[in-house]
Amino acid sequence: MTYVQPLVLVFLGIAFIGIARARRRKKLGVAFLGVLGLFLLSWPPVDYLLSRPLEARYPIRAMPAQPADAIVVLSSAVSPPLGERPYPLPDKLTYGRCQFAAWLYKHWKAVPVLACGGPGSDGQVPLSRTMSSLLQTAGVPEASIWTEERSHSTHENALFGSEILRKHGITRIALVVEAHAMPRAEACFRKEGLVVIPAPSEFRELDPPLQELIPNGSAILRNESILHETLGLAYYWLRRWI
Repeated sequence: MTYVQPLVLVFLGIAFIGIARARRRKKLGVAFLGVLGLFLLSWPPVDYLLSRPLEARYPIRAMPAQPADAIVVLSSAVSPPLGERPYPLPDKLTYGRCQFAAWLYKHWKAVPVLACGGPGSDGQVPLSRTMSSLLQTAGVPEASIWTEERSHSTHENALFGSEILRKHGITRIALVVEAHAMPRAEACFRKEGLVVIPAPSEFRELDPPLQELIPNGSAILRNESILHETLGLAYYWLRRWI
């Protein structure tokens, strides 16, 4: 689910309308508004500033600050098998989260790892099964991996994942997602009565100065994720899921 891509089209539309009007009326105000919107959307300092309210509460550290009895890692997306690729392919976020969860298992605490993710876009193989394979490849024994296979959202990750955890007598978890996604995910699991120790897998860090000042597609993608989380927090609060 994305929100920024429609905004790109909106700003492009505003720019084109402004240019068309300017040719007739000699006015560039609307065109300037569209171009400015596109510039800000793709300018790295903007996405860095917007990420601060979501990430600043979490200190950058390699390991969780407190002990936990299980590691919980949430899915992002997995592409279903294709004719020329007869196996599922995790996206960058799912891969990164599983790698970090496996690293914590090996270097922090060898506790059970719960992979949360229901049926993928093909409606068949749960994302958590692909995550289980990734975790095993990264060094987590199969016996130490649990899978939650019904969820379609962060809310359901917490709802169904907490059922599995409680069945095993676990109420204290280390939660693995990106730093900007942690506030909503953490709040969902806390809502289910669990003690959550945040274990953010990725932070928005500053690139070299020249790279930070040039508009680029990566900033658009980061703004997409930030807006997704910001609107998601508001929506989840209205639904009383957090």
